[in-house]
Amino acid sequence: MQLRVLTLNIWGVHYLAKLIDQRIQALVQHLLNTDVIYDIIGLQEVWSKTDYLYIRDQIKNIYPHSYYFLSGLFGSGCCIFSRHPIIGVYEHLYTLNGFPHKIQHGDYFAGKLIGLCKILINDFVVNVYNTHLHANYHHVIPQDIYLGHRICQAYELIQFIESTSSAETTNLTILLGDLNLTSTDLGFQLIRGVLQLHDSFLDRINKDIFDPSVGNNGMTCDLPDNPYVIPHEHQGDGERIDYILFRARHDNVKCLEAYPTLHKVPNNATGLYYSDHLAMYALFEIDRNASEKAIKPLEDVEIADEQTREILHSACIIVEETIQRIQRQRLYCAFAVFILVFILFSINGNSLTNSYLYTTFTIIKNLLCIIGIAVCVWFICLGKPVERNALSSIQNAMRIRLRAAHFTY
Repeated sequence: MQLRVLTLNIWGVHYLAKLIDQRIQALVQHLLNTDVIYDIIGLQEVWSKTDYLYIRDQIKNIYPHSYYFLSGLFGSGCCIFSRHPIIGVYEHLYTLNGFPHKIQHGDYFAGKLIGLCKILINDFVVNVYNTHLHANYHHVIPQDIYLGHRICQAYELIQFIESTSSAETTNLTILLGDLNLTSTDLGFQLIRGVLQLHDSFLDRINKDIFDPSVGNNGMTCDLPDNPYVIPHEHQGDGERIDYILFRARHDNVKCLEAYPTLHKVPNNATGLYYSDHLAMYALFEIDRNASEKAIKPLEDVEIADEQTREILHSACIIVEETIQRIQRQRLYCAFAVFILVFILFSINGNSLTNSYLYTTFTIIKNLLCIIGIAVCVWFICLGKPVERNALSSIQNAMRIRLRAAHFTY
């Protein structure tokens, strides 16, 4: 039995993304092409439910089963289409997902999550996980204020997959989506190491099969020839951040082909591209006659190897550094409150003797000070403590796996 899987971040941010309607139409035309039929399709950044419903209605004759994961203010952007019945769904909203005051980034309001669709393929149960982790806006670790959040999201992803992919009920586990992690990033190594997932691109058998319009280096984002990509100094030849990872219950699944695809829309006079990302495609072969493998009892499950243990230890250090940064930020906010209170009750003058302009300045100054004090108090009493507790919770879970005795409270 063969299984064809596709994942694509469609860059569906209305009013910001370029030519979104034309690009979605081009994607629909590709999915309607009977020469290329997939079994499972995972999409990310489908922020508009109208876009999801349009895609669903257009391709329902070929892909009659679908599900859109709702969360956050705009929806998670993640959805799955399938030729086979979806027999169960479940989702987990990431505890940490950026900052509300970083409105320009938008991740906080997007409700990033990991969604699960249990798909039944000829009595073969496939758990398909679709996710989109927090974006990396800085590309350099010292400036990456979201590194701790992505590490925690990666570990929550691990916990969710472990909790929902029981070896007794799941034949194949597939994790697909935009992880916003390169293959050398700590979060990605943590996911692969703990869950023992295969990378379809690296572990494919036929390495000479690829999309000639894209190349064979595996890059899926920040490609120099993509007109929708904003160039930056760390861009290089692109990044590989979109994945199809898998693990079979009895090691009876092989990846025959895997490569990035769906770059430039063919035969389009305007030079249209499908997205600012490339899609990732994988072809799996499932041996239904393979012998069953003994299942380890849960109490016997240990960290796979010493390298994974070191990665997990490094993740704990990063989370601890993020917690310490939060404590410093609370002190900065407290100092800012002291300064703003001082300014609020000074330089007010005498309303009977001062000019109209001075009075207006005083009112505006006092209003800004009150707003600043309110924001700082919110960070001190609510925002930062919630973030710290979420980080500490994930860190303690990591330490449990490491069999460490020290916990953070």
